[in-house]
Amino acid sequence: MDMGTASPEGWRTDPTDLLAELYTRAQLANRELHSLVNGQKKYFYESTETLIHGLGLPADKADTLRGFTETLASLLDMAYPQAETKLQKLLKALENSNVKVELGPRAKKTLHVMPEGERWYVSAQLRRKTWLFKLPIYRVSADAEFPEILNLSSQDLYYLQAGWRASDESCDQNEPRMGTTQPWQVLAWAVARYGYLRIYLSSLNLNMTEPTFAWTITSKSWEQQWPTREGKKQAQQVASQHPLGMLAWYLGDGRRHKYDLRYKIGNEEKYEPKDLAQQILQAAYQTGYGKLLDLLESEKWTAIKRLQPKQHPVYATLQGHIFWLNYYDDKQVLQARALFKDPAQAHRLAKALAENGIQARINTWKTGYHILQITGQNILKLAENSPEWRMALKQLAEKHGLQPKTPMLRRLLELAENPPQPET
Repeated sequence: MDMGTASPEGWRTDPTDLLAELYTRAQLANRELHSLVNGQKKYFYESTETLIHGLGLPADKADTLRGFTETLASLLDMAYPQAETKLQKLLKALENSNVKVELGPRAKKTLHVMPEGERWYVSAQLRRKTWLFKLPIYRVSADAEFPEILNLSSQDLYYLQAGWRASDESCDQNEPRMGTTQPWQVLAWAVARYGYLRIYLSSLNLNMTEPTFAWTITSKSWEQQWPTREGKKQAQQVASQHPLGMLAWYLGDGRRHKYDLRYKIGNEEKYEPKDLAQQILQAAYQTGYGKLLDLLESEKWTAIKRLQPKQHPVYATLQGHIFWLNYYDDKQVLQARALFKDPAQAHRLAKALAENGIQARINTWKTGYHILQITGQNILKLAENSPEWRMALKQLAEKHGLQPKTPMLRRLLELAENPPQPET
């Protein structure tokens, strides 16, 4: 066994420990490879049929989507024998101490573990005191078309694309590129970058719990809007302006947590208030992207849904902004609130409301968000002129089982049950 000159910056374990860990993970991957391939093929096939029927896709788009899935399945079939052969050669070389460990020529923190007589190597990186091992897969790629299945508006697509670029998406010769080990992310990203795609299975990751395939997908139908080195930061600024952008950012780099939304920014985490989840859910379901994530059974999407109140929230929109309504029984307070990242937007809406005799208050959170709040009689004034707000009041009354104890509650119930007649 030739250990070469391997001593990357940040390396904290002995070379023998490295190879022992690699051997353990290679054994696991060898045992689980068959299940991994079949499991991903099953997921893609079943998800395709679920999307076709759940979204009511027309025959032409259904056929295109099935063709895309067949391409994914064929790539898995192509990768299987190559990965299996390399794993067995790696295990044999490790058992016989016939491996060479060298520093990568370009990355100071990357090691190459090469079985004797082979031209390929396993890359090893130490991150957060854990080894990341990648076994390469060569020449497993294909082109495929992904159909437009949600008919998203240009603005909705723009913010979703910004969110993915803010997280997992990169740039390849001015084309958007996505790297993931999650099958649901393959489909969720392709929905936002539909059209012609180049798909690679680039490596088998030898993890501690189970192996994963690394999917790399390049969009041939879109140009990267944020192509420079600063592109990720620029996309993060755009994504933070809209719930759909925050959603896609979370789907890529989010951390599942019980109490708040957490995003990865470099080596740090960004925390967002739990109430933002309600706006994300509302925007996602309005566009159909939420239903898509339900059908794909995305665990990160499930985590966002768990952040909302246990009781179903009541929503209404006003000039394109989403308000959630609450009634506090103990204080008999009726309240509607909207969340803003841009304070100028909050103040513009407050001014427009004031011009119509409706008073609103703006509060600023420590996290930098701004809450525009409407209460009591001002909400009732809105409901007098808005069927959507009257419907929201009806839902709120049913949710709380309200009784006409006060003049405000009597008026609320009157609007909910007997809306004003339209003027003739």
